[in-house]
Amino acid sequence: MNEIKYITERVWIGQLGHAFVILSFVTALLSCVCFYLSFKNKDFVKLARISFNLHGFSVLGIAGTLFFMLFNHYFEYQYVWQHSNTEMDMKYILSCFWEGQEGSFLLWTFWNIILGWILKYQLKNGEWEVPVMTVFALVQVFLASMLLGVYIFDYKIGTNPFLLMKEHSEFSHLPFVLAGKYESTARGLNPLLMNYWMTIHPPTLFLGFASTLVPFAFAIAALWNKQYNNWQKIALPWTYFGILILGVGILMGGAWAYEALSFGGFWAWDPVENSSLVPWLVLVAAGHTMIINKNKGGSLFTTHLLAIGSFLLVLYSTFMTRSGVLGNASVHAFTDLGMTGQLVMYVLTFVFITVALLIHNSLFRVSYIVGSLLMLAFGLIYGYKRDLLVMWVCASTIITSIAYFKYFPKEKEEEELFSREFWMFLGSLVLLLASLIITYFTSIPVLNKLFNTEYAPPKVPVYNTWITPFAIVLMLLLAGGLFLKYKKSNTKQFVKQMAVSLVLAIVFGMVCCIPLYFLNAQPINTTIITYVVLFVFSLFAIFANGYYWLSILKGNIKKSGAAIAHIGFALILLGVLVSTSKKVTISKNTADRKVSDLGEGFDDKVSILLTQGDTLPMGPYLVTYTGKEKKGINVYFKVDYLKINKNNKPEFDFTLMPMIQDNPRMGKAPEPDTKHYLDRDVYTHVTAADLNIDTITQNKGYQSAKNYVGHVGDTIYASNALVIIDSLKTNLSKEQYQKNDSLLEVTAVLKVVDAQSTSYYAYPKYIIKNNIVIPKEDELETLGLKFVFWKINPDDNTIEITLSEKVANNKDFIVMEAYIFPYINILWIGSLIMAIGTAIAIAERIRKLKVQTAKV
Repeated sequence: MNEIKYITERVWIGQLGHAFVILSFVTALLSCVCFYLSFKNKDFVKLARISFNLHGFSVLGIAGTLFFMLFNHYFEYQYVWQHSNTEMDMKYILSCFWEGQEGSFLLWTFWNIILGWILKYQLKNGEWEVPVMTVFALVQVFLASMLLGVYIFDYKIGTNPFLLMKEHSEFSHLPFVLAGKYESTARGLNPLLMNYWMTIHPPTLFLGFASTLVPFAFAIAALWNKQYNNWQKIALPWTYFGILILGVGILMGGAWAYEALSFGGFWAWDPVENSSLVPWLVLVAAGHTMIINKNKGGSLFTTHLLAIGSFLLVLYSTFMTRSGVLGNASVHAFTDLGMTGQLVMYVLTFVFITVALLIHNSLFRVSYIVGSLLMLAFGLIYGYKRDLLVMWVCASTIITSIAYFKYFPKEKEEEELFSREFWMFLGSLVLLLASLIITYFTSIPVLNKLFNTEYAPPKVPVYNTWITPFAIVLMLLLAGGLFLKYKKSNTKQFVKQMAVSLVLAIVFGMVCCIPLYFLNAQPINTTIITYVVLFVFSLFAIFANGYYWLSILKGNIKKSGAAIAHIGFALILLGVLVSTSKKVTISKNTADRKVSDLGEGFDDKVSILLTQGDTLPMGPYLVTYTGKEKKGINVYFKVDYLKINKNNKPEFDFTLMPMIQDNPRMGKAPEPDTKHYLDRDVYTHVTAADLNIDTITQNKGYQSAKNYVGHVGDTIYASNALVIIDSLKTNLSKEQYQKNDSLLEVTAVLKVVDAQSTSYYAYPKYIIKNNIVIPKEDELETLGLKFVFWKINPDDNTIEITLSEKVANNKDFIVMEAYIFPYINILWIGSLIMAIGTAIAIAERIRKLKVQTAKV
C-alpha cells in the first residue's frame, strides 16, 4: 500500500528537528568520551569543547524548531496537536512547550547547557575542567537520549517530539488523522496550566534541578581524582545558587497551587511537590556542610554524600513523576510514555558510578563493575529484576559504608557541643532525616509496585505530625548557629546573647498563641502544644538572627546573607503554621436545601448552596450570588460579600469571581478567586454550577440542546438540577449483537436531583436497528428537562447526551466553598526575604572566591 501524503504536511520541519535531536545525542556522547580521554591525554580537550558547544547549539536548534511549530500551529505533529490549539491564548504558548514530557526534558537539557557553558568558561584550563565536564556531558547524553524515539530490539529509547500524527501508534488509525483534519480536533493545553504562574514556575524549577548538577559533578570529580578537599570553595556559590533558584521555584509552585487549584491551600504534600522539596532540603544541607569543610576541613564524607544525593534525588523524582508509577496519586504526574526502564537506568547508572568511584582497590572495583553488569544482563534475560535490584542496592550500600570508614579522612578531634560546625552539622542531619521520611512516604506507590503491596499513601495530617518536630529542632539550631564560633565558643557569652531573643520569643509568642490556640472551644492536645512550641521557636529564630544582624554585624548588608535567609525561612514556617492550623471554613451550608443530597462528594459542613438573587449568612459575611458571565472558555460567577455595619444593616464589602474553565476537550477546571487583606485572605471556589450562558428558545418552549460527553458516574449540570449518569443497561451483549445482528437497545439511567434535593430518573435510549441508530428521547416535564442519548464512543468509554431545558425553569444556583487563611502574607513575605538573603550570601561567596583566586 502506498503511503498517504497530505498537501498540508510540512515534513521538512520535523526532519530538521529530528536531525537536531540526533546531532545533540551524538555530540553529547562524543564530548563525554573526549573529556574522559582528556584525563590522561590533553590532546582531546579541544575536540571535547567543540563537541560540547555543538551539542549546545543543537539543543537550541531543537527548542527553536519546537517553538516554531507551536507558534505556527503545525497540528500535523503529535506534540503540537496534543498540547496546543488555536482557541487558547498565545501567551500560554510557553506552557505548551514544557507541558509534555519531551518538552520538559528539553527544558532541563537547555538549562544544563547554559550552566555547562558558564562552568566550562570558569574552569577552562584548570584541574577541574576535565572531570567536571565529563560528568556534565554524560548527564547530557542521558537527557538527549530521552528525545531519540528509537527502538533497540524491543526497548524504547526516548520519545521523539517531532512525530507526525500519522506516524504515532496511538493516533495513526483515527479517522481525522486519515482525513488530514487536525486543527479542529487539537487537544490544547491542560486547563490547570492556563495560568501566568505556569509560564515562569516550570523554567525556574528546572533551572533549580539543573543547578544541582554542578555540586554533583564536582563531588564525582573529587571521587575520581581523589582530591576531596579542593572543590568545595568553587562549588559553594553554585550550590547556593541552586538553593536560591530551586527554593524560589518551589514557592512559585505553591503560589500557583494557591491561585489555580481548588484543593484549598498552597501545599498538599503531593508526591510531585515532595519530589522537588526533598532535593532542595538535601541541597541546603550540602551547602552548610560545605561551609563547615571550607572553614574547618571536616564533614568530608557528608559533604560528598549530600552533594551527590541532591542530584540523585532529582533523578529519582524524575522517575517517579514520569514513569506513571504515581498513577492518580498526584495532579502533577506525567503518564507513562514507555520510558520506565530508561528512567530506572538513568538513576541506577549514576548510583553505580558513585559507588564504583568510592572503591580504591582496583580488583575490588573491577569486581563490582563486572558483578553489576552481570546482574543487569541476568535481569534483562531471565527476569528476577526486583530481587536483583534489592541485592544490588544492599551491596552498594555496604560498599559505600566500607569506603567511608576506610578511605575518607577523619577528624582528629571531636567537635565541641557549643561550636558552629557542630550545630550546622546537626542542622544538616535534621534536614537529611526529614528528607528521608518524606521520601519514604512519597515512595509508597513505588514500593507497592515493587513488592506487590497495597499500602495507602499517608494523608496531610500524617506528614504534618512527622515533620513538625524536625521543624522545631531546626528553628532552635537556626536561632543559635550564627552566635557560635568555629571549634569552641564561650558558653556563658552564648547563653547571654541568646537569652534576650528567647525571652522576647516566649513573651510575644504566648501573647499571640493564647488567643490563637487556647481561647477557643478546641481541647488542648499534643498537636496544639507542638503548634505553640513551633510558633515560639520560629519567633526565637527570627529575633535571634535579627539581633545578630543588627548587633553583631552592625547592620552590614554584605555579610548578613545567612542571617536574613534564616529570618526568611523562619517566617515561611511561621506563615505556614498559622495560615494552615487556623484555616477557617466559612462556607458551611445555611440554605434550606441540603448540599449533601446533591450526590457523593458534597458536604454541608464545607459547601454552601447559593441560589441566584438570594442572600445567605456565611461566616462573618452575608453572600449573594448575582449571576455569571462567560469570557472565552471561562465562566465567571459573581459573588457579592456584604458585612453588617454599625447600624446593623448589610452593606457591600467586596466581590469575588471564581471561575470554571469549560474546556470542550479537557473537561471542566475550577479556579478560585481570593480577596487579599494584610492579615488574611478570603478564598473562594465553585464546586458545582451550570455553565450554560446563552440560550435560544425553540419550539415547545425548550432552549437549544446542549451536548455533553461523559462516563458513567459523571455529573451534568442543568440550571435547576444535577444530572448524574448512573448506569447503562443493554438488552444484548456485544457478542450476541454481532452474532444475530438483532436490535440493540442501550438505556442510560440518569439520576436527576433538583435544588430541593428531590430525586427523579430519566431513561433515554440508544437503539441500533438494521445498523441504523435511532435515539429515543426521555422528558422530565416536572423539571422541564429533555434528554437524547445519541452516541457511544467505545474508544474512551464515553457516551454523548443532549440536554434541552424549558425557558421558564427555576433560578440558577451554585455550590461554593470558602475559607479564611489568617496571616498567610507572613509566608509570602518570608519567601521574599529568604530569596534576598540567599542572593546576598551568593554575592559574598563569589567575592571571597575571587579574592582567593587572585591570591593564588
